[in-house]
Amino acid sequence: MKYTEAWSSVVSQNFNLKIVTIVLGALSILLTMITLKMTFKDSVIIERGCFSRTLQPTKDEHSKQEIENFLREALSQRFDSLVMATDGLLSPDELKLRDQEQKEFTSRNMKQRLIVNSVVETTDGFKVDADRLISVSEVRSAFKFSLLVKLESKSRSFSNPYGLLVVSSKQIDDKPKTSESK
Repeated sequence: MKYTEAWSSVVSQNFNLKIVTIVLGALSILLTMITLKMTFKDSVIIERGCFSRTLQPTKDEHSKQEIENFLREALSQRFDSLVMATDGLLSPDELKLRDQEQKEFTSRNMKQRLIVNSVVETTDGFKVDADRLISVSEVRSAFKFSLLVKLESKSRSFSNPYGLLVVSSKQIDDKPKTSESK
């Protein structure tokens, strides 16, 4: 083999090697971009049952409607006499307060129900305007019942799909404060 032929063969192989390296580099960049796009895409969740259907994944942020629905359900568990409280929505302190309150109502042959009218977010938590229905045997009375509810975020689960927890609920007085002048 002549020197010029050997050198021509090496140049040809180097050129082919450069082309293959450029193609493989471009391919690896393309595959990396596709992988990143697929990684950040929301996954498809399919609920299996008699009729399978696609579910929309939920975000960690809580919408106003979701918070309002949660408060309706959680406050019902906290105050309603006929509703059984579950561990997922109320803090242990609130469950203890509920048990004490319900024992007192039972001893007096009373029942209570809470109807939430509106929910407003404040700096201290959520102000809930509700009606408190108390019944003693066949006699029923309705009272205005305003609450300040503090919530805590936690991970979503089967028992708590909202990912929220009622930490405290305190009755507040809505009467405007007037100053007496003499």
